[in-house]
Amino acid sequence: MERLLTVDEVLNIKEPASLVHMSISTDNKWLAFCLDEYTKSEQSIGVSMAVKGYSQWVCNLKTNEAFPLTSDANSSWGGVWSPDGKTLAFFADIKGKAQLWLWDSLSGELNVASDKIVRPFFGFEKPIWMKDGRNIIVKTMPDGLFEESNFYNFENDELITNESVSTVKVFKTKEGNGTEGDSDLLQWFNRYRADISVIDVIKRAKTILCRGLKPVGMQLSKDGKTLAFTNCLGEEKRDSQQNIYELWVCRLVMQERLQPKCVATNIRMEYGIGFSWGLDNHSIYYTTSGSLADGGLWVVHTSSFEKSLLYHNKKVHLGHEFEIPKPLANGNVAIVARGKLWHYRSTLNEIEEVVTGKGRIVVAALGIDGEHILVQTHESKAALYVFWKVNLITGEFIKVLEEPFGHLPWFEGGAASNYHNGEAVLAYFIQNADQPPALKVLHLNTNESELVNLTTLNNKQLGSSQILTWSLKGRKMRGALLLPQNIKEPLPVIMRVYGGAMQSDYIRQFGLSSSKYDNHQLLASRGYAVFLPDLPMSRGNEPADEITEAVEAALDVLVQHPSIDPERIGIIGHSFGGYSALVAITRIQRFNAAVVSAGIGNLISFSTHFDAYNPDLNMVYGLVEDGQFNLGKNLWEEKERYIRNSPLFDFHNIKTPVLIIQGTKDHICKGEAGPIFSALNRLDKTAQLVLYDEGHWQGDWKEENIKDYYKRVFDWFKYYL
Repeated sequence: MERLLTVDEVLNIKEPASLVHMSISTDNKWLAFCLDEYTKSEQSIGVSMAVKGYSQWVCNLKTNEAFPLTSDANSSWGGVWSPDGKTLAFFADIKGKAQLWLWDSLSGELNVASDKIVRPFFGFEKPIWMKDGRNIIVKTMPDGLFEESNFYNFENDELITNESVSTVKVFKTKEGNGTEGDSDLLQWFNRYRADISVIDVIKRAKTILCRGLKPVGMQLSKDGKTLAFTNCLGEEKRDSQQNIYELWVCRLVMQERLQPKCVATNIRMEYGIGFSWGLDNHSIYYTTSGSLADGGLWVVHTSSFEKSLLYHNKKVHLGHEFEIPKPLANGNVAIVARGKLWHYRSTLNEIEEVVTGKGRIVVAALGIDGEHILVQTHESKAALYVFWKVNLITGEFIKVLEEPFGHLPWFEGGAASNYHNGEAVLAYFIQNADQPPALKVLHLNTNESELVNLTTLNNKQLGSSQILTWSLKGRKMRGALLLPQNIKEPLPVIMRVYGGAMQSDYIRQFGLSSSKYDNHQLLASRGYAVFLPDLPMSRGNEPADEITEAVEAALDVLVQHPSIDPERIGIIGHSFGGYSALVAITRIQRFNAAVVSAGIGNLISFSTHFDAYNPDLNMVYGLVEDGQFNLGKNLWEEKERYIRNSPLFDFHNIKTPVLIIQGTKDHICKGEAGPIFSALNRLDKTAQLVLYDEGHWQGDWKEENIKDYYKRVFDWFKYYL
């Protein structure tokens, strides 16, 4: 007999950890991958908010046995195989602090490589093995005291409290000369502060290569003799949301080892990882990305410090936040950007699109093999995910596999490939609306594959998905609809909204969500249809109008579906989605219940909000003026525009009962929920405010609070729908 899907079961689903790359051993015997497993543990020193709760796993590619490396760590991640393929280096907090650990695949032994605390921030900041197989490059904890509130979870007061932060806080605006005044404004990019160290795993000794910087991306040259890394300088200008970096190099050969040198500066990138070494070991290629970037392809020659713009075209923006340029043996460069594969020809100084076919979106590229590159594509119309082997000389696409299952790009931790003695292996995650993530291993030579299930959900009432289509201003829109099993009468439906998001892309993800904490199978299991429509925004400086227009168009097609009851429609949204839901219920009188989580109701108060404990994070002028809200001007330049786009000023039009969810430690918008509730109360509207001693997103909440949140959501929709 089928049973309801429980919150406990959803929290125990094993899903890929975000931005932690897979690693296949050089002999194709082992796969290292990382999972995001819900943890109730406390924060450990050296474990950032970006990787907390991650778990390092391995899979024997000969037996398909998959298992975690340790049960003694609260967090473990970043596994990379040694050059001989026998030892995995990874980070773990087994002893209560993040350290470098080694796992021997032959003996199964686990040993700490050094007693030093490591300090990577993102999951993609992994250990780097040197060619000798005994030295490993990592980011380590620097000496001295410094502010760390942007490294750990903001609500974790025990770890962010530091003696160097005074109990008396002084904040200053710019001085009269236009320079920044001394103040306690915290710099978010302090989260990258670390030493770059070499750990000798035989002697268990540490050598510091560089200190005093804020390194992010790191890459070893092809010959293993030089390390390149970026140093984050913060925003180019205040509230521009454009980060800038320096590019540094450090020689690793002992007799040539000198102080690291900065070879390029003021490089516009988002995460500082969009660079790669050329095959000559002296050239570094990079693309620029971000709101102010030119999107050009650049090269730096490390011997002469000469920086050159190889290609720039306003119509062809080559920037990508996670993909890197891929230099080829013939001097050309392959680049993935804007859903396309590009081929830069150095002799002609030209770039051309490698045509992938109509409707194919190039997601990522991996596994260069001579003239070929392995490309991941997504075909939206048919919701198909495909791997291709592309010949960059002829442009020929050879289909490796095609399937109606969701894939993740390699840079999100979703795929890896390796070639060894003529044997090619591809490992990747697959999932679907009604299938939780699983591992699939494909042997490219024989086309044989194995599926490794990581989560079992037996006898559960899981819904199935389908796509709805409609037009908006001549543009084809899509929406992902999740329907329960055994439909006998028209169903109540809940619309998930998030302005600017093309949510139909979730059609092949389990529960129509990229995260188990928003898994919509919980609602489908309880008899609700769930609809995630595309809600595009054109950055026209009137977000409320654009959201309203897009939601209305989606509603019109939704209510025509034979399985949907048009008189029982709910709406739910979180963060900017909460803002989107408030906009919708103030302007559209078709919703019977609403859940607004961490929503924003007043752009005047939101844009001027100040939090003394996290001031750098919460001066959100850039977010409102140029980011998601994109009002284009500040409050004093366009006061009426702020009022028009603030749902609060239209609350008198609301007829929908509203459940307001807010974390009191949410340093983004915790000040919004109270006025939203107070205004609805003054207007005699039906509303309920629930406050949790938590942060911005439910994925970081304690288990008991996640369960309470879902119970209230279930009860709210049950009562009003």
